[in-house]
Amino acid sequence: MTTGKRAGARRAGPRVKTIDTRHVDVLDGVRAAAILIVVWFHFWQQNWLMPIFDTPWLSFLGVTQINIDNIPRTGYLFVDLLLLLSAFCLFLPYARAALLGEAYPSARAFYRKRIARIVPCYYLSALLIFFCVALPSGAYWSAGSAVRDLLATLTFTQTFSVETYLGTHINVVLWTAAVEMQFYLLFPLLARAFTRRPLLTYLAMAAVSELYLRAFALPHPESLRMTLNQLPAFFGVFANGMAGAYLFVLLAKRVRRGGWLSAGCTAAFFAALAPLAAILNAQAHAPVTQVYQAQIRFALSLLFLGMILALALSCRALRAVFSNRAARFIAAISYNLYIWHQWLAVQLKQWRIPYWTGETPPNMTGDLSWQWRYTLLSLALSFGAAIVLTYCFERPAARLLLGTGRPSGRAAKTQTEGY
Repeated sequence: MTTGKRAGARRAGPRVKTIDTRHVDVLDGVRAAAILIVVWFHFWQQNWLMPIFDTPWLSFLGVTQINIDNIPRTGYLFVDLLLLLSAFCLFLPYARAALLGEAYPSARAFYRKRIARIVPCYYLSALLIFFCVALPSGAYWSAGSAVRDLLATLTFTQTFSVETYLGTHINVVLWTAAVEMQFYLLFPLLARAFTRRPLLTYLAMAAVSELYLRAFALPHPESLRMTLNQLPAFFGVFANGMAGAYLFVLLAKRVRRGGWLSAGCTAAFFAALAPLAAILNAQAHAPVTQVYQAQIRFALSLLFLGMILALALSCRALRAVFSNRAARFIAAISYNLYIWHQWLAVQLKQWRIPYWTGETPPNMTGDLSWQWRYTLLSLALSFGAAIVLTYCFERPAARLLLGTGRPSGRAAKTQTEGY
């Protein structure tokens, strides 16, 4: 019996040490962390709760206060991490096809999956807000402006106009879904080029991004609010995501998990926290935040990628922090959480829920009780909406569009893509 167990353990050993490139377990946790930081940023904009904590019990170490205000203050930077993750996950099957000889993904299947994933919840949000809130409230100055706002949103082209992007009355955070959908149109062509000429394609994509930002966007800082978040500005982020997937599959093909690899990558992940903190601090105190954001976008995405790769190859204990039921759950509902959290937070404040009196919002008067009640209510409603819409609308709609039945067991576990 003992001999059999040992033999079984020896047979299982190589499988345990093999690096899985179909489902990179830590990406659920990375995605969950990124979306929660973005949520924190948007709530912080409304509640002004400062995460600054007095620590008299640490005075013997010379630490009397812990200030992590830079995290929510610069939380918008983690939208880039979400887009990086999208490109990483989308390109994984193409990288496996190129490096492991697997079947090359179909462009038709890609578009069907992307539409099923993005469009139903996006359209639901846009149409509900437009017909149930924006129109009844008289938000538009003319019928033409209302039609332009709706049509631009429904066609994922709202980022092309100041009126429909910065001035939209529907849901401002939907701009990121628009950028994603614009990227999806090009992705099968980019993926084909990347599998054939990875270095050349990577350099070309990075060059498009850097030339756009440094030759077009940065010379005109007065219009950076518009130009910073156009598709060409993210080509470098997407390129790093695709390159990361390619390198990860290539590495998995040649090495296996081991003590030295895990230890080195664990140390690298924690070491990367220092430059990340420095970037967040510099961004928080930049004279013009959009200028610094444009300047460091490519470098920051490289840092994010390095942290993801290090985390994916780190020790089991660290990976478990980013790969567990809680992380998978938040990752599963993250798309709807992203869509609804900011709009709900803004509307609750405008509707004076929880109730407040006077002309000055309670966050400006330092009403700590209201700030916490408002934050907890916003969080509860955002998670509640995300849970209901994910399991009662998003997934049934996706099954209907894809013509699939209810997933079960391990087949239901799919790698994080897009939002």
